[in-house]
Amino acid sequence: MGTMRTRNRFAKIVLAAALAGMALTACGTADPSGRTTAGASAVEPGAKPKPTPTPVRSLPSDALAEHPDPEMRFLALSSRVLDGCVPGGLPQPPSVPPEDVPPPQNLPGRPMPEEPGDLSVPSGAPEPPPAPEPAPTRSGPVEEVPLTAVDKCAGDAHAARVRTAFDGAGPADYPALKKKLTSLDYPPSRIHRMPDHGGAPRARIDLRFMGGNLALEVTGTPDQVLVEPFGAPETEDVRVTDVKRKP
Repeated sequence: MGTMRTRNRFAKIVLAAALAGMALTACGTADPSGRTTAGASAVEPGAKPKPTPTPVRSLPSDALAEHPDPEMRFLALSSRVLDGCVPGGLPQPPSVPPEDVPPPQNLPGRPMPEEPGDLSVPSGAPEPPPAPEPAPTRSGPVEEVPLTAVDKCAGDAHAARVRTAFDGAGPADYPALKKKLTSLDYPPSRIHRMPDHGGAPRARIDLRFMGGNLALEVTGTPDQVLVEPFGAPETEDVRVTDVKRKP
C-alpha cells in the first residue's frame, strides 16, 4: 500500500502545483500613482474602449490529459469530473508565492561551507538498504461507506462515460474489460479484478482521490456493462476489493 500512498501524495502535489502554475495573467499594470495602465495599447481620449474578454479558467486537465504517465492522465480526468460536481467548480488557482532566493554559488577557491548536521553518505560508502514498505494494518472485509453528494455526482459521471465507451457491447472476458477501462484513462494500478459474477467478468476501479471515498464496480454482461458507484473507506490500508457491498 506504500505505492498507493506515494501516488496519492504525488497526485496532491501535482494538482496543487498545476493549479498554482496556471494562475490567470492579470491585465494591465499599476504605475507609482496607483493608476492602472494598459501598457502599449493605451486608449486614446475619446476612443471607444474595447470590451475586456472574459478570462477562461484553465484546469490541470488541460495540460495533463496527454501526459504519458497514466496516473497524471487520471489526475486530469478526476479534475474534469470534480470541476463539474463541486458547487462553483474547483477553487481558483492560488496566488503564486514569490520566487525563492537562489542558493549561494560555489566560487572558485572558496568551498561551500558544510551544512550543520550534514548526514550525507560519504563518497564511496555503500548505500543503505531501502526502507521496507509498511504492511497493511487491516485484513478481511470492511463495510461499504456512504458517498457524499460530490462523490455521488462524480460516480454518476464516471459510470456514464464507462457505459458509453462500451456502447452496449459487453467484453468477452476480464482482459478485454481491463483493456477498455485502461483506454479510458483509468490506470491499471487502480483496476482490480473481482470474482466473475455468473460467468461475467467483474472489476472494481479505485477512484479515491483527495480524501474521497468513490469506487466503481464494473460487470460485463454479454450485451452490456453494468456500472455501480459505491463508497470505500478513504484510509489507504483498505483495498477496494475488501469492501463488502450492501445488498
